[in-house]
Parts: sequence; C-alpha cells; structure tokens
Amino acid sequence: MMRITFHGAAGTVTGSKYLVEVNDKSILVDCGMFQGPRELRLRNWKPVPFDVKSLSAIVLTHAHIDHIGFLPKVVKEGFSGPVYATPPTVDLAHVSLMDAAHLQMEDAAYRAKKKASRHKVVLPLFDTDDAELARKHLSKIEFDEWVTIGDEFRWRYHVVGHLLGAAMVELELNDGKEKKTLLFSGDVGRYGNPLTKNPSEPPKCDYLICESTYGGRVHPAEDAMSAFENIVKETIEKKSVLLIPAFSIGRTQQITYMINRLIERDFIPPINIHIDSPMAIAATEIYTRYPDYQDDDLEKLGGAKEVLNGENVYMHRTRKASQRLNEITGPAIIMSASGMLTGGRILHHMINRLPDPTTTVALVGFMAEGTLGRKLVEGDKVLYIHKQPVPVKARIVQFNGLSGHADYQELLHWLEPLVNTSRRVFVTHGEKSQSEAMAEHLREEHNWNPVLPEMDQSFEL
Repeated sequence: MMRITFHGAAGTVTGSKYLVEVNDKSILVDCGMFQGPRELRLRNWKPVPFDVKSLSAIVLTHAHIDHIGFLPKVVKEGFSGPVYATPPTVDLAHVSLMDAAHLQMEDAAYRAKKKASRHKVVLPLFDTDDAELARKHLSKIEFDEWVTIGDEFRWRYHVVGHLLGAAMVELELNDGKEKKTLLFSGDVGRYGNPLTKNPSEPPKCDYLICESTYGGRVHPAEDAMSAFENIVKETIEKKSVLLIPAFSIGRTQQITYMINRLIERDFIPPINIHIDSPMAIAATEIYTRYPDYQDDDLEKLGGAKEVLNGENVYMHRTRKASQRLNEITGPAIIMSASGMLTGGRILHHMINRLPDPTTTVALVGFMAEGTLGRKLVEGDKVLYIHKQPVPVKARIVQFNGLSGHADYQELLHWLEPLVNTSRRVFVTHGEKSQSEAMAEHLREEHNWNPVLPEMDQSFEL
C-alpha cells in the first residue's frame, strides 16, 4: 500500500504538510504552520490530524514558517524521529522557529495586556522551550545525497532556488511489490535572482506534487533594481521613511543587497537601512556562512558578508531599539517582519507610520488572502491592528519583481524535462484561483490531467 494525504497547502498557500505512507510506515514532507485567514489559523490549534508518534521522519524543503512552523507542536505531541533538511535550512530553521516562538509569546502577552482576546488565559501556539526541543531533531543532509529510511523510503534533495538551502525532494517508495517515485517541488524559485542558484532540472517521477503560488500570474517585466532606485531616490529627496514589511529570511537579504549595490554603483546616495528583526539579523549572518549555496556572482562582489553588511546597515535586536525607530524622521529605510503583516514588530511600525502621509510602504512579495498585507494591496483605507483601527494615509506601492516564487511561465519552463513522464500531478500550495489556473496551464501546455487535492484528502498511489 502506498498513499499520500494532503494535510496542508491544499486549496491554500500555507501549512504545507504531506503525509506519505508505505504499508505501516510513514514520513511527512514539510511541517508548516497555517497563516492568513482566521479559519486557517485555527487549524493550527486543532488536534494533529495524523499519528505523529508513528512517523519515521520529517523531510523539510526550506525554512519558511509555512513549511516548518508546525514542528514544535508535532514534537510536543510525541514525534521522536529525525527532521531532515539541508545545512542552511537547519541553521535558518533554528532562528526561524525561535523567532516565531518569541513573536507568539510577545503577541500573547500584548493581547492579554490589552484584553484583546476572548480567552481568559492567552497562550502562544508554542514557546521557546518547544522550539528549542524541535531544533534538537534537525539533521543536515546535502544536495544529491541519498537517504534511506527503512526498506520503504529512499530520497534526496535537488536545488530549487527560492531561498538559501531550499530544495525539491525526490522520493522513492517501495512496498515490497513495486517502486514508485514522487517529486515534491517545494517552492520553486526564479531564474537569475540574486543570492540564490537557479532551480536545477527536475528528475523524472511517477507522481509530481507541484506548487502554484503564482499559478495564474506572470511577474511584470520590471527591473527590480531600477524600481528600487527610483523609490529610494524619492525617499531621500523627501527626507521621508520607506517602510518595508519583509520576510526575515530571503527578502530582507535580497533588498539589503540591492540597495548596497545601488549605493556602490553611485546610482543613489547612501541611505541608512534599519533591519528591525532579530531573526533577519541572525539569518543575514547565516547567509554569510554559506557562499557555496548562493549565486556565483556574489564572489565577484567580495562575498555575502561584504554585500549584506555596511556602514549604513543598522541591526536592531532589542525591543527598546525597535521602539526608538519611532523617532526617526528620515531619510531612512526600515525593514521589519513579517512580510505579509501577519504579526511581529512590523505591526507596531504600521500603527505608528500608516497614518503619516509622508511615509511610503513598499510591499515586496506575495500577500496571501486574509492578511493585512493583502488588505493594503486591495486598497483598504483602515486596517485593524491588534483590534484598533489604523487609518491608511501612507503611500502604498507594490513590487512584484522581487518575488522569490516562479510564476506560471517559469514553472512551465522548469517542468519541460518532465513532459510526458509524470503519471499524475497534484497541484498544491496556492490559493484556489491560482491552483485552478496552474492546473489549466498544465492541461493546455503539457497535456497532463492535474488533481487539486482538498484538505486532508488521501490518494492511493
């Protein structure tokens, strides 16, 4: 018996969790937290929909919270096996989980203080002790290194871009009668993005589990560097503040790299960059330790350490340091997490800066349905942050050229080596409209018959 069950990223872009069973053995590919609309976030608090104690292992694709954020709860519920990831992902996962725990603890304390919860006792989903316990299960595996789990599972990683250390998973199943191969795309990156390698060619497989974050969209043909040059020049001329909600892992480093390159080339005057996220600071330090996992051109620029740091980059680790940023009048750039405004210090900056018409807020990535980031994209004039109304008078701009996700044309290009080879395709990790659009593209372009799994739906393989 071979079976796959979709316990996340089915009809939604978050909460990736794929349970793969062979006879009486099982592993989990990704272990993500749900984000976005309340009905999805509530799933994080429900009983785990599978027997965590029976899992032989967990295999992670990369370190974003929607792929790893459920680990502490699974471990707390009794999972005792190894959690595999590439070396950069292991290091990034550690800081990511600890930061998520801190943010949840801070948010729970804030809600309790403000009585902004219907619960008498406000608890985080997990705390730092839970995150530290989960970290002890992490085990480093290099790309192209085969790993065997019993007689039933054999797998290896391939480069997929998107993020430092991000991988697709080639998984071979053996039930004693036959063998089948699954390929989990993870999050597929774009070609030519700074700080990451291009996605490698996907290996042949019997079953493909393909993401569809941008399954119905094409990234605009904008020059991200030029776009940032223009907005930073405006910020300097107006002596204002450019506020950027940015994911701590990947996006913060990418933007810092771009701005420092613009300064180095004398395209813009020097401007102070304030990174207000302990996690982003720790992640930046990790980026400097893994030059072999990054774009080869970085070495020509002196390596990641030279590109990501500088006299104009200020790291704000403590809450007091973060609060002092309220006094900055500009010109300055403030980057803080989270990228979709789902929590963290960025919300306090939004409360302080959104009512100021001199502020510019740059949205630099995908904003999932139900997030405050999506509400800004859709033009809402008032945001409710910690249950208080905040008028939106700041200028809101959106940049799609910085996305770490391949659009549907890039996904089709990436999948070209698999034309006429995959037995079945499951389209996942996308809002319903995007998954449906990606499925239609695969029908038209590759003559495949994709399946859009529903939450907790199982399929015999």
